[in-house]
Amino acid sequence: MNPGTFRVFYRLAPPVPTRLFLLLLLVPAVSTAQSTVTVIGTIEVVRHEVFEPGGGGAYRFANRLHVRTRERIVRNELLFESGDAVDYELIEQTERNLRARPFLRDARIETTEVDADGDGQPDRVDVQVTTWDRWTLSPRIDFRQVQERTLWELGASERNLAGFGKAITYSHRQTLDRSIDRLRYEDPQLFQTNITLAGSVSELSDGYDRYLIVQRPFLSLRDPWTYSLGSGGFYRTDPIVERGAEVDRLAHRGRWSDLVLGRAIVRRDDRALRLHGAYRFRSDDVGAVRRAFGIAEVGLQHVSHQFVRLTHVNQFERTEDFNLGAESHLAVGLSAEALGGLGRATLVSAGHRQGIDFRDDHFVIVGASFGGRRERGAWRNLTASSYVRYLLKPAPRMAFVGRADYIHGHALDPEVQLRLGVESGLRGYPVRQFTGTRLFLFSAEQRWFLVDDVWQLFSFGVAAFVDSGFVWPEAEAVDLSDLKTAVGVSLLVGSHRVGRGGVRFDLGYGLNRTEGVRRWAGAAFTDIGF
Repeated sequence: MNPGTFRVFYRLAPPVPTRLFLLLLLVPAVSTAQSTVTVIGTIEVVRHEVFEPGGGGAYRFANRLHVRTRERIVRNELLFESGDAVDYELIEQTERNLRARPFLRDARIETTEVDADGDGQPDRVDVQVTTWDRWTLSPRIDFRQVQERTLWELGASERNLAGFGKAITYSHRQTLDRSIDRLRYEDPQLFQTNITLAGSVSELSDGYDRYLIVQRPFLSLRDPWTYSLGSGGFYRTDPIVERGAEVDRLAHRGRWSDLVLGRAIVRRDDRALRLHGAYRFRSDDVGAVRRAFGIAEVGLQHVSHQFVRLTHVNQFERTEDFNLGAESHLAVGLSAEALGGLGRATLVSAGHRQGIDFRDDHFVIVGASFGGRRERGAWRNLTASSYVRYLLKPAPRMAFVGRADYIHGHALDPEVQLRLGVESGLRGYPVRQFTGTRLFLFSAEQRWFLVDDVWQLFSFGVAAFVDSGFVWPEAEAVDLSDLKTAVGVSLLVGSHRVGRGGVRFDLGYGLNRTEGVRRWAGAAFTDIGF
């Protein structure tokens, strides 16, 4: 951050957060990356089109219409340059960052050691960066049938405007609660930097929603700095649901803003320890209740990397990166009238996740989190949750996935409900059929990915699943005999080169009779999920 930018931060920030930011500036960042005499030599960027040129005239015409991602956009993602000491963690992280871009369907980085003087020791490492584009200009046509409810979206999006990686989307959506007209813009390389700009303006059938965020995220474990500035506001009516039926609506008007500055105080080959300071403002008027918090926050995050690279889990042949390393975070915020709040409150959030690998294609990820606020001597809007994710790939085109979630809520805000039904993971039961303050969900699914890239357009698969879960009202004790179980089958349709990834069509049958509702429930969703 240059001195002029810092002076702007200093003038805008309230006194307490400013002191936190100044403290961060004084904390030294310790890096223990091993130095090496081997340096990076030439860097070649190879960019592939959407469709294979031998596919026929229609595919060649589509490639001509498509503007390929520009080389400078790819090079701007690189975390290294010629002459740098070779750091394979940065090379691997660059590859993961490229794959995360929605306009690329895949990315690979290959290194070649070069012994120029013939002494048996490499003098340099040449790098080849290869990317494959996706078709990014497309209509947004999405129809989902969730039991008797038809949810749909019409619009258009371009996620790689003129090959510069910028995205603009306009859509009209009909959701379970409202209709939404939305215009959204995202620029992941603002002014050819690693700063991201994202903004959205939405008109709702019952209100509006607007936000603007500028941020510079941590790009790797070596990265020393991050910052984020954002602000937004909305008005809507939040539904209150009982047994799948809407019984009331709460008018909800909210405003928020964030100013965050973070620094990595320890940076090692496979892990980092990061400290952040923030000022956050939250204001919510829900019915007759008003809440406002001006929060000075400090937090600590530890992250380690142990990535495995797999296909045919959620995205057919698209490469996915799963981090089996440990991630932990703790943040504590204090709200007071002097900071813009209505009173004194302490806000706490903490969490930890850890992967356990049996082999690269057989692992478990477990995690737990805690969050809430303490005000007037009591905890409010408190949630404690834990989860398990399981993956076993007995064959390249097969995947067995399992999940278990438990969420315990206490003194939740009036607009907050835990809900379970066909739209939220309990397939075979009506939309939002079960509501309460404690939720348990278990799911197991076997997937068969039958064929990839048919006509360079579609991939097909099928799945069989069993779900079991329930949500207990606050007045009832948790009793596992209350669990509702469903079984069913799914059709999986993916598109590696076109569209947003995949669509699944579920048909579930509820094994437990529920008074007044059918046992069959169908749904279509635009992701396969894990």
